[in-house]
Amino acid sequence: MRNKAFTILELLVVLAVIGVFSGIAYPNISKWIEDRAVKKEVYDVIAYINERKSEVQSGKYGMLQVALNTNIHTYIMTTQDYIYVYNSFDNKGGLDDYYKQNKVCRYQQRYTKQDTSKIPNLEIGSRNNDSNVHVYPSTDHPSPKHFSLICITKDGTIRHENNNPKNVSVRDLSTGKYHDYFLFCSKSSTNARDCKENANHEIMYRIIWDQFVNIKVEKYNKAKNKWIKIDG
Repeated sequence: MRNKAFTILELLVVLAVIGVFSGIAYPNISKWIEDRAVKKEVYDVIAYINERKSEVQSGKYGMLQVALNTNIHTYIMTTQDYIYVYNSFDNKGGLDDYYKQNKVCRYQQRYTKQDTSKIPNLEIGSRNNDSNVHVYPSTDHPSPKHFSLICITKDGTIRHENNNPKNVSVRDLSTGKYHDYFLFCSKSSTNARDCKENANHEIMYRIIWDQFVNIKVEKYNKAKNKWIKIDG
């Protein structure tokens, strides 16, 4: 019985076919891995915010200020201080009355403090070599340098006074209302300054939230030049 074997020509054909398929598949696999890494950090930030929201809802704190920058960190206001600042009526004018009357919060306002032993920071963005994303807004951008701030209260009545930092806003695709957002770009294909409003990079995500800190996730579709809601 005669043994069958591949000829040199047949082996070359097989190798050529494998090479073609590898050339087509590798970029797609590489982009998929890159996209997955960015998406993971998006949901890490969402998990951080939702944990803070749960702490307020449980009564552990009266208000939490979450600063969304390359360093995601939190300022704490006790329930007692929150009642004094926003609900008591024994102040004698000044800034506390302003907060009470206008129902606003400011970054690092009086009666807030940072305690990383209770709420550790979340490090993302250009300053963290282990991070796969650049973010916007952030203090890595040219002047004016801004970042986003979320003021979390149990009833959602306190809004961030949009001066310093100055949050960016976008129209909610489903409701038509404008809400604050935070943008994530792949570090592999952008730099810190390129990740910004109206950019059209291939891998971009953003989270938007309403006054009750209900979060939606949108992904940019470069081929259609539009944002598509994927969660929330």
